This record gives sequence, C-alpha cells and structure tokens, in this order.
Amino acid sequence: MRWVTYLSPSGGGERVGALDDGDVLGVPDPRGLDELLADGVPALAGVLESARRAPIEIIVEWEARMCAPLSPAAPVAVGSGTDVWEVPPHLVGAVDDPVPATAHSARVGLAAVAGAPGRVDARTPACLWLDAAGEPVLFGLGPVLVTSDEPISSWEAAVEVDGTERGRAALDPDDPRLSRAAGRINALLPVDSGPLAEGDEVFVDLGELGSYEVRVGSRV
Repeated sequence: MRWVTYLSPSGGGERVGALDDGDVLGVPDPRGLDELLADGVPALAGVLESARRAPIEIIVEWEARMCAPLSPAAPVAVGSGTDVWEVPPHLVGAVDDPVPATAHSARVGLAAVAGAPGRVDARTPACLWLDAAGEPVLFGLGPVLVTSDEPISSWEAAVEVDGTERGRAALDPDDPRLSRAAGRINALLPVDSGPLAEGDEVFVDLGELGSYEVRVGSRV
C-alpha cells in the first residue's frame, strides 16, 4: 500500500491519502499516518478499503500539495557512513518545503518506521540537508510512504545536481538499523550530494519509491 499526507484543498488542513491508480483518495479516518501505522499494517488495509468505498475527496496525484508523510514526536536517528545525527522533530519537513540557502550538502536514502523491534512496517524516501558545518537544516521525508506489504523489485537511491549525477547506491530495506525501536523513525542515507550552492537544482531519485527536484534557496 502507498500513502501520503497532503494539504486538503477543501478543509485546508493536513489529511492522510491513499494512492490508488494515480489518484489521492482522502481517508475518512481523521488520524495521521503515525497513529494509523501504530495499529499495524493489516489494520491499514481496512483504512484503504474505506477510502476506496467513500473517499473524502479525490485529487490527481501530481496536483496534490504533499506534506511530510510522518510527524515524529521524537528525534529521528539518521546515519550516513560514519556520521550519525539525532534530527529534532521541528526540522522534519516535506519534499515541497523550501530548502534553506544555507544547505551546503545533502544525504539521500531511506527512512523507515519500526512497528516492533526487528520489524519494519513502512518506508519512505529521506533527504537530510546539511549546512557548511555539517549540521542539519532540514530533513525531508516522502512524498510517498510504502508499507511492508508493497512489492518493490529494486532498492536504489541517486542524486543529481544540475543534471550531473553525484552519487548512487543500493539500499538494504531490511538493514537492522532501520528497526531498532518500536514506533521510532530511523534513516540510512548512503548517497552524498557533495558541495551545494544556492541556486543548484538537486534531483533526488528513489526509483520505485518516487523522485523529485528542488532548488537550493528557492522560496517557491
């Protein structure tokens, strides 16, 4: 199953949506994805069916304004090579959020939600933007969150800057570091963009999990 959190054009607030054949189906259940995931993946199948039967609204996927699929209450454990960060919740954002002009590099890979120790319930693309001192300025999640029952044939992350590939790496969706604590979001980001400057166009590609492009320092 594929899920998003989006800004509802009718209600104005954030709402969970199920992706279905190119459309976002507004979920009748008012809870966020964090709460829905806490009930387990099998329970989400029932939420999906209710959205298919009676969606709150239907939006073409590319027209939806995406938010971060998850809103963590605790710091997110992020690893990239030998570097480790505990990213505070207020730095977690969406891929549509402006990337600060102070972003000097990016690390790209996968974030996961552990339903229980040793078990990953869902995964989503992740991108950590760092300043010149190597400190986080934004941690982008999404736009799509994929539950563990969704078949993915290839796990790979890549990043391009102004049309030139800067890095590519295979991902291990079952790495034990992604499922260390129940309910915790953990991330492994093996791809490094290298130096960035204001105005650079950065293309983040997670293959079957989706791709997006942002401009460093853009307010749009």
